[in-house]
Amino acid sequence: MLDVDRLRSSLPQYGLGEPLHTYPTVGSTNDVAAELARQGAPHGALVTAEEQTAGRGRAGRFWSTPFGASLALSLLLRPGASSLESVGALGPLGALAVAEALEGLDLKAEIKWPNDVLLGGKKVAGVLAEATWDGDRLAYAILGIGVNVHAGVLEQADQFEFPATSVGAMTGARADRTQLLVEIVAGVGRWLPDLGTAKLRRAWEARLAYLGQQVLVDVGGSSSSGRLVGLERDGQLRLETAQGLERIPTGALRLRPVDTASE
Repeated sequence: MLDVDRLRSSLPQYGLGEPLHTYPTVGSTNDVAAELARQGAPHGALVTAEEQTAGRGRAGRFWSTPFGASLALSLLLRPGASSLESVGALGPLGALAVAEALEGLDLKAEIKWPNDVLLGGKKVAGVLAEATWDGDRLAYAILGIGVNVHAGVLEQADQFEFPATSVGAMTGARADRTQLLVEIVAGVGRWLPDLGTAKLRRAWEARLAYLGQQVLVDVGGSSSSGRLVGLERDGQLRLETAQGLERIPTGALRLRPVDTASE
């Protein structure tokens, strides 16, 4: 289990991770964090759980979190941003924080646009950012992050909509979940001042999975295929298609390299 005493002594990082709320089992850490936000919890509050029974990813997909096998964490953020474009970069920011933490374990992490993290072409982490607005003012945002750490999570691989892996499966060793969580929180804190900037976009693009490859993107029932050539300033995906350059907005979508698009 997570070493709560070590967590408390290692947090906050860059103003994030305090107060710390830990649970053995919850439905969704994002839902718990949102309730804390409605009760007035401060910027930086962190929710972690050993198990989620109703974890979710983007587009309402299920996120499996078996007891003690994964990281499930949600950060309450009150960044003071009112720009929808900037808040839309919270998910990629979280993916970047995870990727950097994994790079600290000598793993080559890639970000599957917009905010999944891959190791060896398989999904190891997902990010779900949810914002609540008061008119045109951001009331708060919840940044939820799930990471497959130990191999036990792969026993439920038939529930995944994309080929999955775990940190342990890639390193061949049992990862320190407590330290990994601290590193992820620190990464979010380091990047938060750069939310929505070109600096963050360049770091995201440098780790972009399938860059230069042919991909298929499904958006709202329609499909586009082309060569993935990078990101727009606002984070939209740039595809080079037979008809010319196409920009793909973030949203409910499915992205695959063409050679696995039928899986």
